[in-house]
Amino acid sequence: MLSDRERSWIADARTELVAANVLADNAIPHLAIFHARQALEKLLKAGYPILRSRPMPHEHSLQAMVHDVFGRIPEEIWQIIKRLNPFYMSTRYVDAAGGPPSERFGLDDATEAVTMAQEAFEWIEAQYHAKN
Repeated sequence: MLSDRERSWIADARTELVAANVLADNAIPHLAIFHARQALEKLLKAGYPILRSRPMPHEHSLQAMVHDVFGRIPEEIWQIIKRLNPFYMSTRYVDAAGGPPSERFGLDDATEAVTMAQEAFEWIEAQYHAKN
């Protein structure tokens, strides 16, 4: 059974995904991509106490967290994680993006990121519920 804290992290992760959709719908692609990625980061952090009985890390790498929490995962989910991982910096910082992030990402990028994040989110969340 999930603890209140774990349920709160999952709920907050889901809110990040909602925010990503709202931002994509309102033509703010760089932030939509960031929040899509952030939804997965928060959801993966919840996996440490749920599946590993370990405290949540101060980690931002989706790839490292997926490895720690699950080990091997389906290839299609791994490809999503690899694709979204770099957007932690490039969607927020001019230097990381090679220019203003608001000018570097388009609506197609945002739609793709949100769709991918939704797919990975559903798979990850299903793993947590399967355990409980």
